Amino acid sequence: MTSTNSNNWEGQIKAQIRRRYASQAKRPAPRGGAKAVETGYPADLINNLPTTLTANYSGCGYLFSGMSFNGTETVINLGAGGGLDSFIAAQQVPNGMVISIDMTIEMLQNINTRNIHNLCADIEHLPLDDACADIIISNASFNLTINKETAFKEAYRTLKKGGQLVARDLIKIEDLPAEVLTDPLSYSTSLGGALEEDALVSIIEKSGFAGVTISDHQPFSFVHSVKIEATKPR
Repeated sequence: MTSTNSNNWEGQIKAQIRRRYASQAKRPAPRGGAKAVETGYPADLINNLPTTLTANYSGCGYLFSGMSFNGTETVINLGAGGGLDSFIAAQQVPNGMVISIDMTIEMLQNINTRNIHNLCADIEHLPLDDACADIIISNASFNLTINKETAFKEAYRTLKKGGQLVARDLIKIEDLPAEVLTDPLSYSTSLGGALEEDALVSIIEKSGFAGVTISDHQPFSFVHSVKIEATKPR
């Protein structure tokens, strides 16, 4: 009985998340580009991108600072949303490819370039081969997963040995206000699923990752946005 109730709850939350982002895809935010700049994206980069990308921005920070590419990598973007980070990554790997994954198909329809492959899927259950990616990126997506252990294990499974996980995500620094905890929409607005930093690091390490670092703490609503980096051991 408990399992059935749990499955129903998970299904309801995921349906709620899909509805939210499907609605956003149809009515993009007028300040998407400005929001991206406010969260750390270089203004000159954002100002030169198509508004169809920036208008649907739903991330919590810029994750590409300090990253290096050789141009031939396979990059997986988990919870890609409108595709802003997929587009940026695709420019860094002209002889590689980006697999842009989101469970809201309406979001994936915003981007279509030569080396980006869109895939509508749940990041807790990736329809991908083992060890198929050199780099996995994600932006404010792991906090939306119901089972974070499963999501990080899937990321670990699909990375090659020596592969890198680079993400921006949200952590709790204190208990969330009652109005957030009791809001049925809190999960789909990226707040309800935020963990404390120690708990997040523990989950990532238990998934098999090494060298887990959490850095660049930035205030973000009632929580903090952070950069997550980890490696799959060789």
